[in-house]
Amino acid sequence: MVTSDIYIIKITPYRESSNLYDAVAKDYGKITLMHKGVKTNKKSSPLELFTSYSVNWSGKGDIKFLRESEVNEKIDFSQNHNIIGMYYNELMHYLTKNDYQIERLYEHYNKSLNNLIKSKHFLIDLNNYEIGLLILTGHYIVFDNDISNEYIDKNKKYVYKIDQGPEISLSDKETYSGETFLALSGNLSYNKQSLRESRVLMKRLIDYYIQPKKIKTREILKYISL
Repeated sequence: MVTSDIYIIKITPYRESSNLYDAVAKDYGKITLMHKGVKTNKKSSPLELFTSYSVNWSGKGDIKFLRESEVNEKIDFSQNHNIIGMYYNELMHYLTKNDYQIERLYEHYNKSLNNLIKSKHFLIDLNNYEIGLLILTGHYIVFDNDISNEYIDKNKKYVYKIDQGPEISLSDKETYSGETFLALSGNLSYNKQSLRESRVLMKRLIDYYIQPKKIKTREILKYISL
């Protein structure tokens, strides 16, 4: 029997009476749990998204069996928070593999959800979540130095070479300001231009690393006020 704190990131009905949960488990990474008979058992309730649980599970296969669960914390999201959280879940699902232990994955997800509650700018939270998740899942992400290992100059223009980093550009096509990279690295505050450019770059990186998959919730994000 294994005990851990988890968050559910995806719920899939299984047969007539059960649910499958994709979950982020503290100290374990992503796992899949089966909640057997939850739809017919009046003493058991389905687990929910955006709620931290302490759970017990058993089993060594691809699917573990949920035995007991207890709520640690339920995060009170607004409608906009909920949509952004669904995007977080979808991205987590695509970038992680089951039973591949990733340290701090649960902590990063937990911190990101709680930061949304007190957020003053959702777009910055999106950047921070995406960057942290890409790094934790083993992708080479660097913004504060260029590919020649020179510190980024806020007054210069750069292109971004995936898996290599920023490179000074003499062209005006598909470039990003040095300020944008310094903001993404946390070394400079965002302004309107760097925030706009940062979202263009992060979308490009996410699309590259999850290809050929497509993020469905991204379309919904267009219609909410960020």
